[in-house]
Amino acid sequence: MVTSKARRNLIARQSGEHCHEYSQILFGWRGQMECEFHKESGQLSNGTVAIIPEHTAHLFSGLNDDCELLVIDLALSDPYIQALEQACNTSFKDTLFQQPEFVSLNSEILPLLDFAAKQLLSTKDQLNPQLNCQLVSLFMTQLCQMSAPNLTLSLTHNRLDIARLNDFIDQRLSNPPSNSELANALYVSESHFYCLCQSQLGMTPQQYLMSRRMQRANFLLTNSKITLAILAAELGFADASSFSRSYKKYYHKTPSHARRLLGL
Repeated sequence: MVTSKARRNLIARQSGEHCHEYSQILFGWRGQMECEFHKESGQLSNGTVAIIPEHTAHLFSGLNDDCELLVIDLALSDPYIQALEQACNTSFKDTLFQQPEFVSLNSEILPLLDFAAKQLLSTKDQLNPQLNCQLVSLFMTQLCQMSAPNLTLSLTHNRLDIARLNDFIDQRLSNPPSNSELANALYVSESHFYCLCQSQLGMTPQQYLMSRRMQRANFLLTNSKITLAILAAELGFADASSFSRSYKKYYHKTPSHARRLLGL
């Protein structure tokens, strides 16, 4: 793919696995969809975004009949994208697409999702280069602004309150919080919270959240006979199979194998 484009994608209750030669940005718009990378997973709903670098495998599973995304397929070799990078004095590959991650849009940006969806619906039967350039540049520049480090805050004088963070996460295991909710709980901006997690924990916020979920999962698996379906619900997974995939990726063994080792 040489030309980048913005489009709507009705997922409904479809599921599967994709791996593209181009980068993607998936904007949750209507309904909910589970999205899973190699090291972390998250749920897309209105205002939640999955940033997917090229050649990154990702599983997806729509959770509602009306689940629909706004998608930007981004080819870094696209002359328009290269011109946009030059105009913004940035590199999308070195900023947005360093690794797969989930982010939350600021409340000021949310109305743009409805605007984009309506515009794309009105031109769904024909290619509109002007609209395509407008939407791609609009969302790419907004995301770059969000990801820019907060230069007014010094990381050397700010540290995460790990106890508070863990307490907030543990209270929300059945409904895992977004990066924005985690940052709000610690009274810092989302971009600064992300930087603190990277510098202090050596992982992204969602990777740390997944580690807490997996620690709790392992405790329940090895200290109770709770069914996988109930355990999955308590830890915020769509179903037992989704939980089992995440558990196996994290611990390199299946939940059933973990129980057999303890004779449960």
